[in-house]
Amino acid sequence: MPQSNQKETAGGAPAYVMGYFRSGPNQTHTEEKLHYAYSRDGLHWFELNENRPVFVSSLGEGILRDPFIAKGVDGNWHMVFTIRPKGKDIGYCRSSDLITWEDERKLPVMEGKDNTKNSWAPEFTYDHERKQYLVYWASSCGQDLGNSKHYSVWTSDWVTLTEPELFFDPGYQTIDASLAEHEGRYYMAVKDESVVYDRNVKHPCRNVLAVSDRLEGPYTVVPGFQTPDYTEGPEFLKLEGTDRWLLFYDYWSYGKFGIMETTDFRDWRELDGSEFRIPYRARHNTVFQVTEPVLARLLDAYALLARYGTPTNAPVRLAAEEPDGFLHDAFFMRTVVMQFCPNRLTGTQMLYDEGDRKNGMALRIRDGLLEAAVVSDGERVTLQARADTVAGGKWRHAALSFAEGTVSLYLDGKLADNVRADFGIVGPHTGAGGYGGRFGSDAFGDALATDAFDGVIRQVMLYSVPLQEADIAMMARGK
Repeated sequence: MPQSNQKETAGGAPAYVMGYFRSGPNQTHTEEKLHYAYSRDGLHWFELNENRPVFVSSLGEGILRDPFIAKGVDGNWHMVFTIRPKGKDIGYCRSSDLITWEDERKLPVMEGKDNTKNSWAPEFTYDHERKQYLVYWASSCGQDLGNSKHYSVWTSDWVTLTEPELFFDPGYQTIDASLAEHEGRYYMAVKDESVVYDRNVKHPCRNVLAVSDRLEGPYTVVPGFQTPDYTEGPEFLKLEGTDRWLLFYDYWSYGKFGIMETTDFRDWRELDGSEFRIPYRARHNTVFQVTEPVLARLLDAYALLARYGTPTNAPVRLAAEEPDGFLHDAFFMRTVVMQFCPNRLTGTQMLYDEGDRKNGMALRIRDGLLEAAVVSDGERVTLQARADTVAGGKWRHAALSFAEGTVSLYLDGKLADNVRADFGIVGPHTGAGGYGGRFGSDAFGDALATDAFDGVIRQVMLYSVPLQEADIAMMARGK
């Protein structure tokens, strides 16, 4: 099976989470803490918590690198990671919800091995026959870091560990291994780092593929496969409901990611960079599937900027005229979601107003249409959907998202209109804003009157991510 140790059913649609630490090219601007992103297709990943940490380690020097997260047979999520100072230990903690992490401690995986210099990039896979977790990582034993091989231990409770054993030694330096099970065979992507300590090696670092009929090995390198030069940190993801596997890898010195895909682990295709999105400065990721309820809690915890749940039939001001701050700062990702119950669908009725005619976004009802506008530096795009099928006593669900220039309008949980703007960011805006009316000039370019909404508005929510169609549908189902 893939990295998750207990199958996740996504409910309405597939949902995935990525964990990572951050740095720039060549380990500059390091932020060695746990960060999250989420995806609906496994390719386009949007940073949660505005790319700030969601968990900070208290072990050793407080370093958390190379996180690996998977769900255990006990129903908890388990995380292992690289810590400092270098030595015989890796980091460990567990969570029931991916939000609160507890039982953080060191796992002395190389206990008893003399001259252990480091224990890096741990991962684990559950063996259902043995009813134990196989934990594996890279360590170098000797005078320096120039003898790195992969070792492993078994554990059933994350407390008692077997003696460490050599797990994989292809005859050269390796780090960063990741396992996947496909059609009864186990595949390991692993970084060939031989060039680092052997001047006779001519090729740069890159990931190779090994295979075994058993989880514990032995593994044999598959000839002819390699990821591009200067890559490391391989990680597998099986896309739910398809036969597609993705292999992520990290161009750490260049500060970017690459992805290859396969259906059979024989033929691979390298994806073009336009086919996927990875958060800025993400490094050495872990990727795994979650259920929609889990994703919904993560979105509420790490992407929800504001929630206004109380029903109202009058305009509600959320921001005054100010130079910066909430509803004034520039943004490149944003979603507004709301429920509205109109008494009529005639005339112009403002649902949401942020910014002004130069920079901002807005939603309104106008003569039977649900309309949206996003404007940046005076350049405007508009969208619309027919909304005049029912009026009076029926709750509707509307959402407007902005994703680095892609603007999407949703009505009752379905994509109603979509357009690509020539701008990728909405500039700062000083105007007042709110919902249920107009509070100055709006993103449509109008400024006359309040054009208050005639009806009731409730559950207005603002998110720092561009919610996807499956997210909107999930929210509309639960309204």
